[in-house]
Amino acid sequence: MSLLPLLVVPLLLTSVGTPSAATRRIEPGPVYDGRSGKTKVSVPRAERAPVIDGMLDEPEWGTASVLTGFSQFFPTDGVAAQDSTEVLVWYSGTALHVGVRAHAAPGSVRATLADRDRITQDDNIQLFLGTYNDSRQALVFAVNPFGIQSDGVLTETGAATGGGFASTTTRAREATDLAPDYVWRSKGRVTDRGYEVEIAIPFKSLRYRNGDVHTWQLNVVRTVQSTGHEQTWTATKRASASFLAQSGTLDGLRDLQRGVTVDLIPTVTSSAFGGQGATPGSWRYDTQRPDIGGSARWGITSNLTLSGTANPDFSQVEADATQFSPDPRIAVFFAERRPFFLESQEQFSTPNRLIYTRRISQPIFATKLTGKQRGFDIGVLSAVDSREASVTGRESPLFNIVRLQRDVGKQSRLGFVYTDRTEGRNWNRVVGVDGRLVRGVYSVQAQAVRSFTRTGDESGSAPLWDLSAVRNGRAFYARYVLNGISRDFDAQSGFIARPGIANISATHRLNLFGKPGALVEVFSPEVYVLGRYQYADFVTRRPAQDAQLHLRTNTRLRGGWQVGAQWLREEFGFDRDLYA
Repeated sequence: MSLLPLLVVPLLLTSVGTPSAATRRIEPGPVYDGRSGKTKVSVPRAERAPVIDGMLDEPEWGTASVLTGFSQFFPTDGVAAQDSTEVLVWYSGTALHVGVRAHAAPGSVRATLADRDRITQDDNIQLFLGTYNDSRQALVFAVNPFGIQSDGVLTETGAATGGGFASTTTRAREATDLAPDYVWRSKGRVTDRGYEVEIAIPFKSLRYRNGDVHTWQLNVVRTVQSTGHEQTWTATKRASASFLAQSGTLDGLRDLQRGVTVDLIPTVTSSAFGGQGATPGSWRYDTQRPDIGGSARWGITSNLTLSGTANPDFSQVEADATQFSPDPRIAVFFAERRPFFLESQEQFSTPNRLIYTRRISQPIFATKLTGKQRGFDIGVLSAVDSREASVTGRESPLFNIVRLQRDVGKQSRLGFVYTDRTEGRNWNRVVGVDGRLVRGVYSVQAQAVRSFTRTGDESGSAPLWDLSAVRNGRAFYARYVLNGISRDFDAQSGFIARPGIANISATHRLNLFGKPGALVEVFSPEVYVLGRYQYADFVTRRPAQDAQLHLRTNTRLRGGWQVGAQWLREEFGFDRDLYA
C-alpha cells in the first residue's frame, strides 16, 4: 500500500513535463515585409512532404517564412497594395513548398477551370524564381485560385513592350515564354476571405548551380482582376531596365536532393491499310513495319543536361493555328511546339531569331547539351534531318548549332552564336556576336552577324546588324532602334521574316499618374515613327520605302477600365523585284 503513491507521482510528473504533439506550441516563422525592405528570406527546412490539397493546415505551414507587405506595381508603383497577401515558404530535401493566402472582398475573386497557360483573365499568383541568382533569367510558376497552372521562362533581352491601344497595360517587364512545361503540383480553393493555394516545386524540375549552400532570387506577383492591379512582394519600381534585378532572395538552401534525373520515352508507331479483297465481301490488310524511336534526358549535374532523340514521334504535338499575314512581304512565324526542342529553349534564344529549331523538320537523330557553367550559358545542338527536308531529296541535312552567353557584371551580358547547315556539297554558316549593357533605367543592345553560303560552285556572304537603346523610366519611356539585313543574308538555321531591309524607329511615351483613388489612374500619350528602307537604298542614302507615324493616347480608369485613341499615317512602297 505504501508503494502506490511513489508509483503514481513519477507518472504524473512525466505527463506534465512532456507535452504531446497536439499541445506543443508551434513557433511562428519569421515575417519578411517587402515594403520595409526585408527581402532576404531565411527559408526553414522540414522533411515531411505535405498533401497538396489547397489546405494550409500541416504544422510545417505554421513555421514557414511569411512574405507580406506587397506593393502596387501596375498601374501605379510605389504605393501599398490594396489587398492583403501572405506567401508562406519552406523547403524539404526534395522540393520547394509555397503557400498563398490571398485576401479579397467576398465575391470579387475571378477564377475558372481554364486550360494550362490560359489563366491571364483570372486572378493569379506568379512566382519568379531565379535559381542562378543572375538577374537575367527566371523560371515562372503561376496559378489561379483553383490551382490551374501556367509556367514558362522570363529571359530579359531588352525587347520592346507596349504600343497600340494596350500600351498602358504594359507591365514594364518583358513577356514570359510559356512554351516550356515543368513538372510541379498545385491545388487551390476559393474561401470566404479570398483564396488559398498550395504549391510544391520538385528540385529535379529545376536547374541551379552546384554547391552546398544556395541563394535564389524570388519575387511574387499578384494580379487582381476586379481592379486590374498588379502587386509585387518587393517594392518593385517601373523605372528600371530590369524587373528581375529587383527581386528578393531565398537564402540558406542546403542539401538539395534531385535524385537521378533520367527520362526515357520510347515510341513504337505502326499502321495498317485495309481494302476490299479479290472476292466479294472479303478484306485485305497490309501491315507496315513498325517505326521504333524515342527520347532520353540525363541531368548530368543540377545545371547541365544532356538530351537525345532518335526517330521521334511528334504526332501528339498540338497543331499550328491558322495565321493570316496582311503583308505578303513578311514570312509567317510558327512557334516551336515539339517537346524535345522546347526543353531549355531559352538557352538558344538570340536577337533576330538566328536559331529556329523548326528548320529541323523531321530529325532522324538529334542531341543537345544545355546548362550554365562558370558564368557561361551553354546551348549545343546537333541533328540529322530527314532526306525529305533536303532540296534534292537525296542527302540528309546536318545541323550544328552553338549558342554561348557570358554574364558581365550584375545584369549585362555578351553572346556568341554559330549555326551550320550542310547538305551534300552545299552549306550555310552564320557567325555572330551580341551583347546587352544595363545601367539603371538605361539599356543598350547590339548585334553583328555575317552569313556564309555555298550553293553549287557559287559562294557568298552578307551582313546583319542591329542596335537599340531603351530608357525605361517611370514617367518617360523611350526606345530607339536601328537595324539592317542585307538582301543576300541567309540564315538556313534561323527565321528571318523579311531580308533586304533596314529600319530606323523611335518611340516616346509619357506616363502621367493620377492621385490614389482618382478616376484617372494613368494617362499615356505616345509617339511612334518608323522609316523602312530597301537595304541597298539605305546604304546609298536613298528615300525610305515605307514611313509610319502613330499618335496614341491611352487612359486607364479606376476599376480596370481603359479608353484609347490613335491616329495613324502610313505610306507603303512597292518592292521593285516582288512586283516586277
